[in-house]
Amino acid sequence: ISIGEISADCPALRAVLHRTRTKGCAMAQAAHQSLTVISCSGPEDGEIHPEICRLFIQLQCCLEMFITEMLKSMCLLGVLHRGQESSEENPRLDFKMDESSDVPILEERSSSPVDYQHESWLVCTDIENIDRYSIMQFFLNQILLCLGCFCDHYAWSSWSICTKTCNYGTQERHRTRSLLRPSQFGGVECDAVLTEDRNCYPLTECKMESINCKEFQCNNGRCIGSKLRCNEQNDCGDNSDEKDCDTYNVVCPVKPRVVPGAELIGNGFDAMAEEMRGAVLDNMFMGDTCILNKSRGSSYRLKYRIPANIESFELKVQYDIGIFIGHLPRMVRIVNMAGLASSGSTNEGSSSGAFGLIPFFFFGFGRQRSNSRTFKQAVSASKKTDSQFFRVHQVLPISRFKMKDSDLYLAEPFLQFLTSLPLEYNYALYREIFQKFGTHYFASGTLGGHYDLLYQYNRLEIKNSGSSEEVTNGCLRSESSMFIIIYAQSSNSVRCSNNKMTEKHEGSFIQSSEKSFSMVRGGRTGEAAALAWEKKGPAPDSTSYENWAKSLIDNPAVVEFELLPIINLVKGIPCAATKRRHLTRALMEYLENFDSCKCAPCPNNARAVLSGTDCQCICQTGTYGPNCEQRAADYTSEAVDGYWSCWGAWSACDGSMKRYRTRDCNNPAPLRGGKPCKGPAKKEEGCVISIFQEQNVCVNDEDFTTEGRAEGLPPGVEGCPRPKSPANSHLRKDRRYYEFGDIEEFLCFTGFEMEGYQFISCRPDGTWTPPTGKCIRKVCPRPAVPEGITLSPERQEYSVGHSVGLDCPEKGMTVSGPGYHTCGKSLTWEPPLSDDLHCKIEKPFVPDSRCKNGEQFDGTKCVCIARRTCLKHKNEFCVFNAEVGSAVMTSNCGFHVGRCHGDRLFFMNTGSCEEDAASLDWAKFRASMAAKSSVEEPCGFDTCYEWETCTESKQCVCKFPRECPKEGKDTFCVELLKTKSKRSMSLCSMVTLKCRQMAFEILNEGPCEGST
Repeated sequence: ISIGEISADCPALRAVLHRTRTKGCAMAQAAHQSLTVISCSGPEDGEIHPEICRLFIQLQCCLEMFITEMLKSMCLLGVLHRGQESSEENPRLDFKMDESSDVPILEERSSSPVDYQHESWLVCTDIENIDRYSIMQFFLNQILLCLGCFCDHYAWSSWSICTKTCNYGTQERHRTRSLLRPSQFGGVECDAVLTEDRNCYPLTECKMESINCKEFQCNNGRCIGSKLRCNEQNDCGDNSDEKDCDTYNVVCPVKPRVVPGAELIGNGFDAMAEEMRGAVLDNMFMGDTCILNKSRGSSYRLKYRIPANIESFELKVQYDIGIFIGHLPRMVRIVNMAGLASSGSTNEGSSSGAFGLIPFFFFGFGRQRSNSRTFKQAVSASKKTDSQFFRVHQVLPISRFKMKDSDLYLAEPFLQFLTSLPLEYNYALYREIFQKFGTHYFASGTLGGHYDLLYQYNRLEIKNSGSSEEVTNGCLRSESSMFIIIYAQSSNSVRCSNNKMTEKHEGSFIQSSEKSFSMVRGGRTGEAAALAWEKKGPAPDSTSYENWAKSLIDNPAVVEFELLPIINLVKGIPCAATKRRHLTRALMEYLENFDSCKCAPCPNNARAVLSGTDCQCICQTGTYGPNCEQRAADYTSEAVDGYWSCWGAWSACDGSMKRYRTRDCNNPAPLRGGKPCKGPAKKEEGCVISIFQEQNVCVNDEDFTTEGRAEGLPPGVEGCPRPKSPANSHLRKDRRYYEFGDIEEFLCFTGFEMEGYQFISCRPDGTWTPPTGKCIRKVCPRPAVPEGITLSPERQEYSVGHSVGLDCPEKGMTVSGPGYHTCGKSLTWEPPLSDDLHCKIEKPFVPDSRCKNGEQFDGTKCVCIARRTCLKHKNEFCVFNAEVGSAVMTSNCGFHVGRCHGDRLFFMNTGSCEEDAASLDWAKFRASMAAKSSVEEPCGFDTCYEWETCTESKQCVCKFPRECPKEGKDTFCVELLKTKSKRSMSLCSMVTLKCRQMAFEILNEGPCEGST
């Protein structure tokens, strides 16, 4: 791959690029040859050969290295030519074959090189009279044209454990992969296979007991009230409640119709794909009450029965459909395709996490579904020519509905799928819920129809006609009014007849459009199809529109709605709380796969939209082309709107039970007057610290007890019933009954430690031995600190005695309060954290050069600095306090001032105190021998003793034993524990043994008996 000859005045740059190319080609060829050798042999069972993985990474690094060098060359070229003024109307660009390259290069001289093949690499060999921005703009456009981004996945995850699904389902294990980089700019899309499964044999059982129905249990396992039996209604879903009935208690004397659209609003909704999914609510379940509703129209005075799931249902159809429609608002407006698209991205508002867990609203006049087939066709058409789009749309409400807030009756397939989910987290199985049933359900909304047509016009033709935007809107509104049963003509209707656009097409402004795209929703298929307009064909008349409007009564669509997360429906099943937690985790992963933040920025301020595994560029008005790289003559904007990068990882759950994550407005950042990113850069949400820590215990919604569990011994069974677990613990086996002599173990929740014995046994009299152990919490939660302050070390919880440091990352800033806090025995932070923590300008401790460390000159002599003056300084040292026998944090000032006042403080390290016992043991031993040392050499913040040397980096390190003098002032008799031998040693030699972690015992001070 070649950049080509850059310029005669930059030979060094060419030499660098030539070396880069040579190295890259060599790496690529070596990787290719190795792949050829091992391509026919590899591990079985679908695993990827590790050598292939290594070589693929090597090849990918090679390509990334080349692209990086190429971008660097562009920047250098911009610098070389900066300040030169353009001497030609269009830049002169020469593209020719580089003889040193193995890749064919097109030869062209054109100011608009848009027809180059995507397989080719363009080589710029002569660039003159181009300013820096033009160079960068041109080259970036060429990269987008020539270097299509190929889709890529993350590597396959490890196989899930083999756990039997409950109640039904196959025994399988799965592995998944997610989207790393979508395809874009003509690159090949990813393989759609994101999940693999294989049969397996589980080692564990499901361990979920069925719910004990207090009244009536259907054959399919569903529980219903006993009064719903024998009422001529299929309340079970399998009709088992209507079997073996002697008499029937009819709820409704007359069998009315179900309200129109009842089944439709019971479907799930995938809010990211913006499509209906399978039924989650059983809206054919009527319950034990007969609630009727009547339509208002004279021709449709029918009785409808409201299902039990629906709180209210209001039919809005009036006596005269024409008068009813005439009072509805309609909109005709010019649309920008980039603004009309719904990208499924988190760029527009809050995060995908919040999007999945809070109510979500949609209105009929909103944006269009970027994944719909019709909208994709409109986007494709907009890229072929410079276009202007007009949208004519109107919402026709037929009825309004509102679901109950609780006690909703679930659809049978949805309920069975929920019940079958395993206790262990399995992303493949939990994700399947959202793929089959959606992410949300309808909480309230409007049923009816949505008249929605998108007309495409040649933008240059409209401009040449001399029509203003007001006139154009008026013409389209006036003509569309004729068949939308709005009889009042627009004031612009006369001017439309003399318009240059209408003169070419028999006085019709609609027929002067290039084509139209129908996005009509609701009504019978035939009536909806009759509203579409084909070029050179007759426009729909008022009869077509009226027939479609009347068909909405029995065939409505959901046109405006409020959504609630489908996770809210996971109640009343075994282990509901556990499964909700797993579903929430799976939803977060699922939503991230639909975020357009993974797309690269598009040229000319086009909007990137992720559709499946491919990113599309939605062009701004005045731009077109496969990637919106071409501009109309009058499009002069250089503005670049800002878009968000993907969210970062969540922080750990802190002591205030909250966690955070952030994102940056740099994909791209707003430039040259572009709009800033919409929405917050930081997201905060409540969180919980799991007390089970991946133990996958069956938990319900009330006080962490098991749902559906039967208590007491079954009839005819001898033994012990399920014991009650002690506070802050759960049972390991957790069975309904135990045989005599069985042993049960209780496990402490996360954050609690066992004190005592954790086993109990079933005695012959049917009782349990009393537990002697108890679970005691011995951790402090992560301290809650404001944004801009970091913790070191960063953990979710801290054990008693462990410290955490607070720091301000910005240079020259320090925390307003104490810099270090310790988890005390009362499980609170000592000292307590201030309510007004913030970063402030640091005032460093400056020692008095006229005195020793810790002293200051009072005018006549050096005296120790007062302790209180050090309180304002940042704690940055870990020192050993020999008086209390522990490691403590202190400031530079506090360390030296304390030593000046006689405190026995010994330097250990900068930063937070290390928590290992070996470091503390060495500090204690070193401090006990310091007073016997004949040498005290200052070394940075530390003091070196006779067994240590001071390095160039100002650190005290232990000497080797051979470096110690054979004789010293102090002698010790020690016993080497490994050899059981006694030896007389000097202080220096003995301490160096301790420094090298050799085990010995000091028998006495002085030489050993019998030694000379």
